Amino acid sequence: MRHGKREMRKKKNYTPFVAGMFTMVLLIGLISASFAANGDSKAPPSGGVEPAQVGVGVFLKQQIAPGETLTTEKGGTAPKVLSYADSKGETHYYIEATAVAELFDVADGVTFHEEANQLEFGAKGIDWEGNGTLEWDALCSRQRHDFNLHGSTDENGNTVISSEGFEITGPTGAGSNAYFDGRGPNPDPELQQEQWARSKSILSAKPEYGTTQGMYTEVNPAEINLGSISGRSMDQREFHDNYIVEHTFAFTSLLGKYAAITIENTGESEASIWINRINAVGDGGSAFSGIYLPAGGKITRAFRIDENKPLQNQLELLAKPLGPGGVSVKLTAEQYRSGV
Repeated sequence: MRHGKREMRKKKNYTPFVAGMFTMVLLIGLISASFAANGDSKAPPSGGVEPAQVGVGVFLKQQIAPGETLTTEKGGTAPKVLSYADSKGETHYYIEATAVAELFDVADGVTFHEEANQLEFGAKGIDWEGNGTLEWDALCSRQRHDFNLHGSTDENGNTVISSEGFEITGPTGAGSNAYFDGRGPNPDPELQQEQWARSKSILSAKPEYGTTQGMYTEVNPAEINLGSISGRSMDQREFHDNYIVEHTFAFTSLLGKYAAITIENTGESEASIWINRINAVGDGGSAFSGIYLPAGGKITRAFRIDENKPLQNQLELLAKPLGPGGVSVKLTAEQYRSGV
């Protein structure tokens, strides 16, 4: 589950936008690829649909092997690629829908929308009320903050809300739901302090090494050969915000086997630091371990890159304050060709 759900976004880097649009073109183009029979290709099937003995690659990296199958929830098997010969002798290749969602790293995969009678990529139906009725929302649960954040009203009727899903009872004990991203309209100082303390309670002082998300596996920075630096996309750039600093990095295996993000807390309070691997298509992803970083502290988070998953290359950094004064961080992003 992606951490740091929010309705409003700050400090967003849209560098990967063009790459994302190219991904969508690939998604549309590869679902049904058509090739005319020629001397260099295998003979087309005699007619009808049958499993195709061809693989699928992305940027010359094989993602589906020839003849590869998938296993269903009920234990059945099905081919990931089908071939069909039309009446003119052309062979058409079709990739199974769930394989497409996995291939192009689509958030929430693919789901059958029975009411619309169509397959939905990047959306799913959710039974919010528990009555068996599905509500379809392209942003899914990630934008429904009222279901995972809690609030209360103070003596003046103002809504005071806690984050991270921790319920805090206000003076009246009255609960309320609201959309929130750490921006309480008039927060009670004691509740704010408790919120920061509870947010810190789910964090660690150091990252958990060995966790894999997409093309990245978090490792000890000591594993990197610092003399093999191949590129630096950001060099000690400073960010400040009262509530959240957010930035997205897109690394590539073409520049080496390691990526590193160095974070320095230049603010007056501790900060929470989360790094998420976000989906190539859609608003979703998965989190690496969250840490707290003391004021004046500095840490490098390092990742080994799997070159066979080129589309799963976006890392999102989220920094939030754990005390007064907002959050201020200095960021550096680098790549290295090899380890020690």
